[in-house]
Amino acid sequence: MGGPKAQHQAAIAVAQTSGARRIVYTSHMAASATSNFLPMHVHAATEAMLRASGVNWTALRNGFYAESARQFTSDAVRTSKVVAPEDGKFSWTAHEELAAAAANILANEGRFDGPTPPLTASAALNFTDIASILSDLSGRTITRETLKDEEFELLLAARGLPPAVIAITLSMYRAARAGELARTDPTLATLLGREPIAARQILAS
Repeated sequence: MGGPKAQHQAAIAVAQTSGARRIVYTSHMAASATSNFLPMHVHAATEAMLRASGVNWTALRNGFYAESARQFTSDAVRTSKVVAPEDGKFSWTAHEELAAAAANILANEGRFDGPTPPLTASAALNFTDIASILSDLSGRTITRETLKDEEFELLLAARGLPPAVIAITLSMYRAARAGELARTDPTLATLLGREPIAARQILAS
């Protein structure tokens, strides 16, 4: 059936022939052909296809999904450690709030043409910050252990992750180190009519 780019091109072609007034695409705040984070290349290519399609379009430049923070630290309370390569700040943002923003944008057709500003929570945190929050929430001391990329790659391989997933995961940390995932913006708060949920609340839940 082809890779993601071919699938996205096919979907755009269907929208063109069916007379769609607007295409709303779930993109990412770091979408770029030169991003360190590998999935961002597909987002950048898809936005370019949309730009060339002749159909009105909006790309939702979503912040980094906060659910990932819980996944990446799922063993932290048991092991008393958050283990990861050197990172940077992430704009952890709740799925449900991004869904609410998407609904708002769909209901107000044309409010955003092209890419939106980054749809993010109000603060960006790294994994040292996350370890501190988990310590407060659990009442235990949870430390941040930093591995070299090569060490983390071996750790993920030992857990049975396929090479493609390992490559994407490591590229995420490289992007964070480069500051690609740290930007915050008030647009999501404006769309929600309130401050977005903080990472601490998401981790507590």
